[in-house]
Amino acid sequence: MGGVMRRYGLRFGLLGTPVLFAVDTSDAECEAGVPPYDTVRSPKVRALLTSLLLDAGRIVPVESLKEALWGGAPPTSAQASLHNHVTRLRRLLDDPERLRAIAPGYRLRVERGELDVHVFERHVAAARAAHAAGNWERVARECAAALALWRGTPLSGLPAEVGGYAFVRRLREARLLLLEWRHDAELGLGGDRFERLVPELTALVAEHPLREAYHRQLMIALHRTGRQAEALAVHRDLRARLVEELGIEPGPAIRDAHVQILAPTPVDSPTLTPTSTPTPASPAPSPSPPASPAPSASAAPAPSASAAPSPSASGLNPASTSTATPVSAQAPTPSQTPIQASASASAPIPAADTEPDPDPERSPQPERPPSATPGPVGPLTRPAQLPPAPAHFTGRVETRRLLHRTLAGAKPVVVLSGMAGVGKSALALRVAHALKERFSSGQLYLHLHGATPGMTPLTAAQALTALLRDLGMGPRRIPEHPDAASALLRTLLAPTRTLVVLDDVATASQVRPLLPAGPGCAVIVTSRSPLTTLDGAQRFPLGPLSGEDSAALLRAASGPGEGRAGLDAAHPLVDLTGRLPLALRVVAARLAARSALTPDGLADQLADAENRLAHLEYDDLSVRRSLAVAHDALAASGRQTDRDAALALRRIGAQDLPAYGIPLLARLTGTDEPRAEAALNRLVDVALLEEHTYGRYTPHDLVRDFARELAKADGTVADEAKVDGANAGGAHVDGANAGGAHVDGAKVDGAKVDGGNVDGVNADGGGRPEPADHPPATRPEPVTRPEPVTRLEPVTRPSSVTSRRRSTPPPPW
Repeated sequence: MGGVMRRYGLRFGLLGTPVLFAVDTSDAECEAGVPPYDTVRSPKVRALLTSLLLDAGRIVPVESLKEALWGGAPPTSAQASLHNHVTRLRRLLDDPERLRAIAPGYRLRVERGELDVHVFERHVAAARAAHAAGNWERVARECAAALALWRGTPLSGLPAEVGGYAFVRRLREARLLLLEWRHDAELGLGGDRFERLVPELTALVAEHPLREAYHRQLMIALHRTGRQAEALAVHRDLRARLVEELGIEPGPAIRDAHVQILAPTPVDSPTLTPTSTPTPASPAPSPSPPASPAPSASAAPAPSASAAPSPSASGLNPASTSTATPVSAQAPTPSQTPIQASASASAPIPAADTEPDPDPERSPQPERPPSATPGPVGPLTRPAQLPPAPAHFTGRVETRRLLHRTLAGAKPVVVLSGMAGVGKSALALRVAHALKERFSSGQLYLHLHGATPGMTPLTAAQALTALLRDLGMGPRRIPEHPDAASALLRTLLAPTRTLVVLDDVATASQVRPLLPAGPGCAVIVTSRSPLTTLDGAQRFPLGPLSGEDSAALLRAASGPGEGRAGLDAAHPLVDLTGRLPLALRVVAARLAARSALTPDGLADQLADAENRLAHLEYDDLSVRRSLAVAHDALAASGRQTDRDAALALRRIGAQDLPAYGIPLLARLTGTDEPRAEAALNRLVDVALLEEHTYGRYTPHDLVRDFARELAKADGTVADEAKVDGANAGGAHVDGANAGGAHVDGAKVDGAKVDGGNVDGVNADGGGRPEPADHPPATRPEPVTRPEPVTRLEPVTRPSSVTSRRRSTPPPPW
């Protein structure tokens, strides 16, 4: 250690208990066992030194130092005590001027090569580069030099308040990699090393029973020393442990080693035979680890003509499962991850201003994606996970053109939002397939089940694990902490051109950790919510199709039969489905399944508003189930606002009005206006209502039907809603003008007023509406109402929607 200290000029040590290296330690003292460093005896001074070294060369605020020394409860004399500890630390330093007070804290000057962690990291980087090149002699030298600096667990003997958990974990993983690389080098150099390696590897296997690389190296060493039975026993024990504890099989490298051990004729040639396309050696240190993120026998780099001998005289490749874990603050980029290899070997990238043609007939046909197999993939494969492009896609030409232009920009993230069944996923897949050639490193697809009937939405941690596995990371390589997993995902995707499709997202927090930061990547997000808290995203709210596009979809998907070819925008089916793509697909599927069923006959069935949603279900397609997901989630939520929103939707079903205002809903739900407004806004968030005008909320026609079903199941009918002198949207109806129409036995927007009652509301201004044809015994509890107002704004009624008599509501087109 004394020679190492003088060679590098070390002054500070964190690879073990924090120490100060002595400047004048002689060789005689080192040979006599005198350590070349001084231990800081005072716990407070030791914690102070560690906190400064963790941010060496940077100003550490006084508050951070107090937190490290006293946790969350510093004494009243903390400032004076900190000053005393700083003074004591200065006396221990070789140069007191190293530690200076600079507002708002202190800075410890550390020169290059004076902190053992920095020297350790340089050796790790050099060993990584040599390992990638197959230069086993240099690997052995660099690993030995780095391991010589290791005195024990970093930051040992310090209180938890000092922190540095991620720092320690990173360095411990780097040490394990150094041991793995050093044993690869020893196996590659051969000679008489095998007997010496067996005890070391046996201890490592016992200490790390799930680390496959050490098991593979022990199998090779035992095999080369003639202990074939013991080598096979190592494989048997590892496989049994993995199957029993994790439910997985050993990786490809373990399986290859097992097969070669069982080979009848041992291979005596020391020349390495690569099993896949070799990775060229690089003379400079690689900025990323050299091996694939999951064990793979095909990921081994082939040495050049001047490279060192094979890792094993049996032809087994000791570097085939090497993985690299970060020494820097973030997770590394494995140099042979599938996605990077594909990026380096991909075809030329189209120019950013070359806009794909949104017309399906003129767009190039997508390539057939490679087969998706679970687990690690080869170094030259790429993810191709997009589901098939939707058939019979029609419309949205301008939206697709804008999406193509946006996704060609720098760091694009787009959010497609809209109500259930509006065609968000279909549009996302249509655009993704059109752009797949632009993203040559691959395409990732993940369904997060934010609004999938019968399924719980994925958490961010589950989504991160799924994406990392799709990129080839083995389960043991995936960090447990979501922040670390997110950093690793960004690292893997940073140098690539990858398209990520995140379908059916519930909230921004669910998708935020999944976003890549690389300039070559793009993300398409679909959600019922616009995800307005997702910074930097371009939003594309989707509405129902136009009449012409709706008719075109019906003609394309309904198949041959009577009346199919003549479907146009004026056909009743277009309006009865609300021009909603999901409803149109259900109608087309019903027509395709029954050639004798005519569009007019199906329109007659859908004209019955009470049973319309029952006819909009076929196989696994259901408008009702898609809408029910949002309502059921709100009703079962622990948040009061969500439960209020579910109640408001049921009350809306009891009042068939063109628009709904806050005062009316406050009375219908028995709450105050701020609470009613929050509930209505929550319904807008989950795409069950639209707010085209401030304070006026309108549901889609099929949402009206769904709300009517909820109200009926809830025991609420329209004429039992207790409204005190309020009309649609809360307008006062006291012989005055309601929504611009007189109420004196005349018509209100075309609806005849029977006895002064407008949509179940008593129009004489003198009392509550009386229920019609309803037994008192079944009447629900009266709604607790606030004091009546004298005047509210008149309702603004859309011209396309006419009032109906409350007794038999006709279809809402």
